[in-house]
Amino acid sequence: MGVSRPFISKAQGIAEARIEKLLRNAAYVNRINIEQISGKYGFAVGYCSAYDSRTYVTYSPTIGVQMWFSHKGECQSCAQLNECEKILKELGKEWRIKIPAALQPTDIAVYLFDSIVGRLGWIRTEG
Repeated sequence: MGVSRPFISKAQGIAEARIEKLLRNAAYVNRINIEQISGKYGFAVGYCSAYDSRTYVTYSPTIGVQMWFSHKGECQSCAQLNECEKILKELGKEWRIKIPAALQPTDIAVYLFDSIVGRLGWIRTEG
């Protein structure tokens, strides 16, 4: 006995609404002004005035909710180097975006998030 299409569509709509709520809550707690958001893709772009930074909020079923502040980091001296690199590469796999070799995490993030914004057809706003 198969599951009817309306049930699947309703369940998907509920899941997307919950993911959007997660993204909005993460942005709110971190004082991020959301510019664009997709519960369907688990991705939001905003601006953090406290850090004067473009900010990305991601949701992944395997990683959970992550906040990424656009900055030029000193990756080699950062204690989070391996963790950032691991998470960004996992997001790349989930989005099926091939990450060029030998990039530092800040450069991976720029490449990855610019690729995602492009795929979603979102217009990049300044911030």
